[in-house]
Amino acid sequence: MRWEVKSGLWQLVGVWGVLLATWLPALGAFEWAVSGPRAAALGGAGAALRGDQWCSARNPALVVAQPSGVAASWSQQFGLPELAREVFTVGGRIRSQYLAIHGSNFGGDLYREGELGIALGWSVRPELSAGVELAGRWLDIRGYSSGRALAVAAGIVIQPVDPVELAAVWRNLNEPRINGYQDRIRESLTVGLAVAVQPVGTLVADFVQEEYFPTEYRLGAEIPLLPDIALRVGARAEPVRPTAGFQVEIGRWSFAYAGDLHPDLGPSHEVGLELRLPR
Repeated sequence: MRWEVKSGLWQLVGVWGVLLATWLPALGAFEWAVSGPRAAALGGAGAALRGDQWCSARNPALVVAQPSGVAASWSQQFGLPELAREVFTVGGRIRSQYLAIHGSNFGGDLYREGELGIALGWSVRPELSAGVELAGRWLDIRGYSSGRALAVAAGIVIQPVDPVELAAVWRNLNEPRINGYQDRIRESLTVGLAVAVQPVGTLVADFVQEEYFPTEYRLGAEIPLLPDIALRVGARAEPVRPTAGFQVEIGRWSFAYAGDLHPDLGPSHEVGLELRLPR
């Protein structure tokens, strides 16, 4: 992939991203967590949202509720080919252990970052599940040193009453340091809520607190139009970015699209394909 700059604005954005990742990797690198197109269409919310192939990547405790199967997605931020990202996930149950693996690749020849993570989950009680995630991350910037890091995350999901789900996810608990850089990847806490309102749909909300930054709010609603078609809308504040998307299911296959609109940088898009396997 070639690094192409089409305007002075995009050149400024590209230089800004490389400088952040070079001098402030805690702010620039690994900024976008894997969430999948379903959560992306719901304003990025989904820490307590179960049932899709990406739920364990959002919260390792949800691996116990992840359908057996595989999924892949492709996204592009703000219409820039240099900000494309490819992600895959595979999950299921091996004997009595729930586990899922996900990987991602972001960037181009000038700047590239990747991640490979494994999530393990346990059903502690019918209303309580817990999980941990270990993720190896790598960062390569042309002309600068490459870096590696191992990040640890933990999560819980509680169902106090049906149909309410509460969740919490702690990321970068070990405050990993990228080799070759002094700064550490900052720790974050996400508190999530999901409420299934039948037959209307599902409402979700996440509150994300990262070190040195104000709380970010993410809200979304999922509405089943037909048994095999779902519509999703949402918003996130960073600044306010409206989101929308849909999903179509055909047998064990499903196709999803998500888009959001940044008020200054323009639209972003994500598409995903899932395949559910028999348990």
